[in-house]
Amino acid sequence: MKSSIAFIIIMAGSASAATFPADAAYTPLRCGGAVMTDGLADDAAFLADRDLVGDTNSPTGLRAADAQFLYLRIRLDQDPAPAGSVHPFAWGMEFDLDNDRRTYELLISVEGVAGAAGSVGIYTNTATTLPNDPKDPADLPAVATFTFAANARSISTSTTIGGNADYFIDVAVPWSMLKLHGLDHNTPTYVWAGSSSAANSLSGDLACHDRGGGGAPTLDGTASDPTTGDPAGSGSGSGSGSGGGGGGLQLEGGGGCSTGGGSLGFGVVLALAGLRRRSRS
Repeated sequence: MKSSIAFIIIMAGSASAATFPADAAYTPLRCGGAVMTDGLADDAAFLADRDLVGDTNSPTGLRAADAQFLYLRIRLDQDPAPAGSVHPFAWGMEFDLDNDRRTYELLISVEGVAGAAGSVGIYTNTATTLPNDPKDPADLPAVATFTFAANARSISTSTTIGGNADYFIDVAVPWSMLKLHGLDHNTPTYVWAGSSSAANSLSGDLACHDRGGGGAPTLDGTASDPTTGDPAGSGSGSGSGSGGGGGGLQLEGGGGCSTGGGSLGFGVVLALAGLRRRSRS
């Protein structure tokens, strides 16, 4: 039964090719009241195409949405997929769905670990094996997969944070699949952005965390400010894919990138959402 379900999902995904929106449609994720950033070469084990980069004028993690797709965008120091050949690593975002920032429940990952053709996967995370750790592996297999050619891309940007052209890795996933696993346009969530050596975790460079002598990143220490599945659902203002530090952007909630962030009202909404999900199970 499991193999037949996976086959149906993969076939459905292959027909879901995306047309990516313009740069201006993307809204930066935010950490601690500012746009999501990450320092150059802040993790010596994850450099070049695995090195997330960004500053206040050039955010690290961004999102956009339309009626069909959620689009994710991560800024990297070098091209992760030159000429469409994906390097043997992974990049993605984890999503909290239960108002506990020590765990995540959903991972969207683009990877070349299984081959240079690359793929995009949606993973659930129902059993925590590494508490409060972005490296906590999501469940295998992925609940849905799509080809890199149809649902992802790498493109050069106008920024040169490392002295060379930076790149975006863009991912598109259909809302029809995300809704099946708890993430809808207005679902309250926190988000983590990072790179990885494995398709089903974020084991590499994490945005909102410059390691230095500060030790390994934690989930509750690198979470975004509270937001919603669709960035427009939080009243987060206009997007900016190439720059994006200012220009009328509003906060996607308060607190964030710390263990004590998040408002009471947001927590109540998340708790109610969790109760509704449990009541349907």
